[in-house]
Amino acid sequence: MVRKACLFISAVAGIMLVADAWADFSHSGSLKNLSVGSRSPIDENYYFSNLSRLRLEPRYRYRDWRLDAAYDLELVTGSFLDSPEYALLRNAADPRYWDLQGSVYDSRDLVARHQLYRVTVQWRSPVGDLRLGRQQVNWSTALIWNPTDILNPVTPTSLEPDERIGVDALLWDRSWGALGRISAVYAPQHRDADSSTAVRIKRYLMGIDTGVMVGEFAEVTRAGLSGSGSVAGTGWRTEIVWSDPGAGNHYWQGVADLNWAFPGGFNLAVEYFYNGQPEPQAGGDLARLLSTQPVYSGRHYAGLLAWQDISAFWQYRVVAIRNADDASWVFYPRSTWTLPIEPEIYLTAGAQWFGGDDDSEYGAFEPLGLMELQWFF
Repeated sequence: MVRKACLFISAVAGIMLVADAWADFSHSGSLKNLSVGSRSPIDENYYFSNLSRLRLEPRYRYRDWRLDAAYDLELVTGSFLDSPEYALLRNAADPRYWDLQGSVYDSRDLVARHQLYRVTVQWRSPVGDLRLGRQQVNWSTALIWNPTDILNPVTPTSLEPDERIGVDALLWDRSWGALGRISAVYAPQHRDADSSTAVRIKRYLMGIDTGVMVGEFAEVTRAGLSGSGSVAGTGWRTEIVWSDPGAGNHYWQGVADLNWAFPGGFNLAVEYFYNGQPEPQAGGDLARLLSTQPVYSGRHYAGLLAWQDISAFWQYRVVAIRNADDASWVFYPRSTWTLPIEPEIYLTAGAQWFGGDDDSEYGAFEPLGLMELQWFF
């Protein structure tokens, strides 16, 4: 990974040196600091984590070709590095195909790591757009739970809801009329049986934004239907997925969403999520909460999402989730302020509270607080 990253940085530096000659080259970046504090339900010790991330995003376009990349350099410090949670994360397998990430330095006091968070080459061909590399392939519609978002899933309790791990894949995408698209994706894995191949068709029909998906995802055959629209000032979204693992029984997952936009910029959405394949009860299994792959212990969930841009400098977002089977719950508010200085700096504060019995899905977890500072350049 170190050699690959050095080659990438050298190439970007070379492009920047001749940027005047390459008029279609541009670049941007960001610097983020994320601090999190909580207490481990395993050893009951308090921990603190501080993540600093430098992200560089070069872009280059030449005729029908386009190169996009995002390179991350991260530093992690704090007592979190000596916690059971970090031990779980450290030993977790990376689901991505290419080895474009690795550690620069690793100790009990400091971890330095880097990765190509995104890197794609795109060709606008006569038969559609072809994009190869580490990318986001998001086919979701609903706002809290997204069973159709199989390749780039994110959990509703993610501390960085805008960050997705990415998938190494080849994507073909072509417009179908003014409001339709046809997409096909192949995501390889080191075992052929773990690879994914899928097709999605999206079309606007009779006032409904409709999507149909079918594919083979790591030995699981899936077919999904999504839709969104509005009736009498009430928006609605839905996703339904049928899955057949081959080695087990087939099952369904589905989301129904109602949402409203009120005067003053206040938005509200309520969702019901049905999970036809509940996993064994979590009961303090930290791997579930920390995993990038959503895993649910119950069949029936209710969720509420509220968000508002109070002003150009202040926004907030609140997520509340309840497992209707074991009565456990999560309450997750976040608020973001844009500091009135140049360049723009965003300050975000948030917390997560959990409730329920100790053997329920969320009841064993301790409250968590976070503070985030992000600067774009």
